[in-house]
Amino acid sequence: MTARASGTKPLNTLAIDIGGTGIKASVLDERGQMEHDRVRVATPYPLSPQKLVLELQKLIGQLPAFDRVSVGFPGMVRAGQILSAPHFISPSGPGGRPEPKLVKAWNRFDLAAALAEVTGKPTKVANDADLQGAAVVEGKGFEAVVTLGTGVGTAFFLDGRLLPHFEFAHTPLSKGGSYNDVLGEATRKRIGNKKWAKRALDAIETLRGVTFFDHCYVGGGNAPRLGSNLPDEVSLVDNSAGILGGIKLWDRTDVPSSPVRQTARAGRSATARASSSRPPTSGTAPSRARTPAKTTDAAGATAPAKKTTARKTAARPSGAPTTDAPPPPNAESHRTGWRPADADG
Repeated sequence: MTARASGTKPLNTLAIDIGGTGIKASVLDERGQMEHDRVRVATPYPLSPQKLVLELQKLIGQLPAFDRVSVGFPGMVRAGQILSAPHFISPSGPGGRPEPKLVKAWNRFDLAAALAEVTGKPTKVANDADLQGAAVVEGKGFEAVVTLGTGVGTAFFLDGRLLPHFEFAHTPLSKGGSYNDVLGEATRKRIGNKKWAKRALDAIETLRGVTFFDHCYVGGGNAPRLGSNLPDEVSLVDNSAGILGGIKLWDRTDVPSSPVRQTARAGRSATARASSSRPPTSGTAPSRARTPAKTTDAAGATAPAKKTTARKTAARPSGAPTTDAPPPPNAESHRTGWRPADADG
């Protein structure tokens, strides 16, 4: 049942796909249709959490209004916090030497809270493979999702529900190293497509031996390089699923959303707030909403107001909106119609 059929207000979802090569975003209606062409920017390096939030604000400023936010991130995410950011801890990008300051900055950074603050909307953040899988799985048995781009992503679903995330990307695959080392974009460029494709198919068979999946969906910018002669129970999915999964993250998963903590000025759109709000300057988003008439120090003490002029404020939502879940996009539509794609992970 759609939102319109149930009589509830349709919800537009801002879907963001963060990759090691590019950052993409669009706004989806309740049916999963894009309200605006996908916007994209190359992933900049060095990339701190605060710089990422600024880049996302720029993308958001190009898009129409939305009611909630879904984000796919290339690393380990739990309750909206970043536990690992392998592409972003080096100033030079994926595969580079980690910088201790970046490692510390990304550790436990609450990306969901930071984006909820600057957009004024409830936000969910999940691993990018989880987001892509939410768009394409059919809800039949144990389904695996593998993304092949800058690095390697995996996600697992049981009867349509997202299971806890496991970072296979960092586990040993062969004497050549981890999944990321053996199948990442840097290795593909070095050894060539033919040898890389054989390695990728061998890795999928290794994954089959570990999980006994009923079906495996392979996506990401490098997925088309596997060719059409795929093993049984393995199929390719379109790279756009990284965006389209944004709407399904709200009903296929138990990923918690970050409630809105910002006190927004009445009459301003979410896009305007996102364009003018300052991103967090520490590892987590502020736990207290700020108003123009007060300031709060690091210890939480409230200083006297500099101005007494009252300003109207919008009501602060207590959490994610409640509504009947929209129907999933047709999974079959993502398995055909391949077009040239980049290697965004």
